[in-house]
Amino acid sequence: MSHSHNSEHSHSTPHQSARKTPPFRHAVRLFILNAILYGACAAFIGAIIGDSLPDNQQLKVVLALFVVPFVLAIISTVMHVKSHTWTSVDDMAERLLHPHQTPRQ
Repeated sequence: MSHSHNSEHSHSTPHQSARKTPPFRHAVRLFILNAILYGACAAFIGAIIGDSLPDNQQLKVVLALFVVPFVLAIISTVMHVKSHTWTSVDDMAERLLHPHQTPRQ
């Protein structure tokens, strides 16, 4: 996979931040991206097992399929923000709400 970034911008160190957005706004974007990814996985699981559940268990499973991805999104966002490294996940989060913006220029 080729990258269009210059070699000096292709890697960032823990002390070098390539962010243009404020840290809180970036964390919110990371959380939205994580919530979408975990939510899509939960929706797929729900679609597969939904019909095979007894009626008395369906509400519990649906609740779990909302709560677990939300908690996982919070945990993964906090862990990623604490790492202080810029990865392709950060680029995806920045492009999620602004698809024409290139965050590392």
